Amino acid sequence: MNKKLLIGLAILMPSLATASPYADSFGVYASEVDALETKLGYVGKVLPIPELTKVSDGVYMSVGSFIWGNRGNFGFNNNMSAVIFDDGVFVFNAGPNEAVAYSFHQLLKTVTDKPVKWVSIENQQGHANMGASYWHDVGVKNIYSQEQATEHFHKNFNKAKTRYLAASGNVINEPSHDVTASYTSFDKKLVVDVGNNEKVILMNYGGGHTPTMAGAIIPSKNLAFSGDLGFNERLPGLFGDGGDYQKWITSFDKMKVTAMNEVIDPSKLLVIPGHGTATTLADLEEKTITYFKDVEREVLKVIEEGGTVEDARKVDQSKYKDRFVFEQLAADNAESIYNTRTK
Repeated sequence: MNKKLLIGLAILMPSLATASPYADSFGVYASEVDALETKLGYVGKVLPIPELTKVSDGVYMSVGSFIWGNRGNFGFNNNMSAVIFDDGVFVFNAGPNEAVAYSFHQLLKTVTDKPVKWVSIENQQGHANMGASYWHDVGVKNIYSQEQATEHFHKNFNKAKTRYLAASGNVINEPSHDVTASYTSFDKKLVVDVGNNEKVILMNYGGGHTPTMAGAIIPSKNLAFSGDLGFNERLPGLFGDGGDYQKWITSFDKMKVTAMNEVIDPSKLLVIPGHGTATTLADLEEKTITYFKDVEREVLKVIEEGGTVEDARKVDQSKYKDRFVFEQLAADNAESIYNTRTK
């Protein structure tokens, strides 16, 4: 189109939009565009998130960044996974924004043409929830979340969105909207029939990293999702919004026993953690729970000797220094353990 004509139209459009009889038609057009975009879900570029890794038959994951969510990784710092069943696809974690959810969906379409029918969210955090509106808008009717986590995310949605807008940018985060009213929430346990005599068991294992943690077990696949009770390559973190290492250990033990009892062959149990690559249950326990127990042992020495919280922050954790975000989390974890044992 002629450049001068484009400029002329740009100048003319505002007056056309406000002058009768054009005002109504422009308003209808705008509303129709909004409705179409919502129906289609996020409309934009496919982001270069990590490619899908096949971890077992019909099970794929995109491994989130091992550092904090930022503009460089599009806020994608925890895992998104998919399990392909005969009747459809189960997705674990909705994603940190609609753009990442959309991009994950496009990757998924390269390995299956089956529709996503079920999405499960691990906890109350934004990186697991903010992409839920994408799945809702493209027609996924079954979005699962633990009820306390649902309530917390709904109550704090605006705060979470503001945080994500600042951390990873307006363009990819602006479309996210609160769809918790459409979640299917549960308290302790929910069994989802996914057809062909297969099921997904959703479990609230309790607190530790956050006040609740909804994992999943798929008996037929000898597969468990630990959610953020499990950290592999990355150091686990104890945060102020529910972080308690003693509760974490208890919740992990519950997850371990439940998974071993539910899967068909415990010797083949594979665990997909909240952060890091898929691994065995024993390895994940070593990377997560053994770490906390080691730090606890050192912190208890400080307490027995009458040391302060600052002394606790300096306990030797050098054997873990090669793990991602060690510098950012190690001292704070020791402080949290000190505070738990002295309160």
